[in-house]
Amino acid sequence: MFKKLQRLDYWIAVPFAVLSLIGIVMVFSATQNAYLAPVMSFAKQAIFVLVGWSVAFFTFKINPKVLRSQSVLNMLLFITTILLILARLAPAVNGAHGWINLGPVTLQPVELAKIILILYFAHWFTVSPWRPGKGLSGFIRSWLRPGYPVKLLWPIAILAITMAMPDIGNLFITLAVLTLLVLSSGVKPKPNLILVVLFFLVLAFLPEIISFLDLKESSSYAIRRLSNFVDPWYNMDQSRQLLYSYYAISHGGLFGVGLGNSLIKPYLPESNTDFIMAVAAEELGAVLVVVVLGLMMILIGRLVVIGVRQKSQYNRLFLYGLAGLLIMQSFVNLGGVLGLLPITGVVFPFISGGGSSFVFFSAAVGYALNIAAQGKEPARPNPQDDAARRELKH
Repeated sequence: MFKKLQRLDYWIAVPFAVLSLIGIVMVFSATQNAYLAPVMSFAKQAIFVLVGWSVAFFTFKINPKVLRSQSVLNMLLFITTILLILARLAPAVNGAHGWINLGPVTLQPVELAKIILILYFAHWFTVSPWRPGKGLSGFIRSWLRPGYPVKLLWPIAILAITMAMPDIGNLFITLAVLTLLVLSSGVKPKPNLILVVLFFLVLAFLPEIISFLDLKESSSYAIRRLSNFVDPWYNMDQSRQLLYSYYAISHGGLFGVGLGNSLIKPYLPESNTDFIMAVAAEELGAVLVVVVLGLMMILIGRLVVIGVRQKSQYNRLFLYGLAGLLIMQSFVNLGGVLGLLPITGVVFPFISGGGSSFVFFSAAVGYALNIAAQGKEPARPNPQDDAARRELKH
């Protein structure tokens, strides 16, 4: 049973384990304020980590062919869609829907949806590669090929429900990862790169767009968050999370003020999830942030390296998709903490508190380790070659 562990890829497993342990410590420290019980939060996060590691071991040992089965994928997509609908119908939390209350824990189905969509598109582009035609009309017609519109129904439904929550952060991350999968599937990148460039141009000129449309007084929750990102000093009451994040980072400096000694975390409503990196920067300084980002880059880089070496299109696309998801998740969370992006409620992988993100990311990492172990299987000698060698000796 444990023979496969001999082929464990430590360049993935070790950063994953160390980030998990750092997350437990930071969740414990970040909850030492008037609103949360630190011991309870520490215990819950430790349990989430143990569950996540167990799930990772399961996906590491599972037969890879199981998740490539169309029937299994359809079942997972159906379950994910039902969970997303239930989350949308559940009461709002901080202006957005997206959580299912299960008593002592809450489930965030969108975290599962991101992993399932990577599996779905990896399988799709393996069995039915996408080949865009020439020009814009050819690009559109390529998505209208027989069978393609039906295959798009699941992703469109999931993205639509995510938008309706509204969960703009996870919607942005999912679209970015799916674009990466399309670009990595062997197609000519020009039509997609044009869309990507246009998207980032809109993002770059977002402050000017908000100011031009005069949306700062909008009643929309999503628009208010965008406005606060553009000008956090305009309405300091609504922007207090970002402003306190600035204070925490500047207070921490290079080496921090010491674990548990943060002065700002009581004023950060989501100190153990969305803004845990701000607490980490204040207590243990920029040094810890660099260590965390370094470990994350090692993990992501290893996923890409193993992906490049894969002969299987499915394996390669899954590894690229997971690497892209970790990059975008880290970028959006850290961008919100630093004020480089709007605050969207996206957690930092393996560090932020909570079970949904950690368990589902752990499952994906376990499956990546499964793929990596396949490439380390010892070569099996051909029995005929052994027979020939014995004849030569005689």
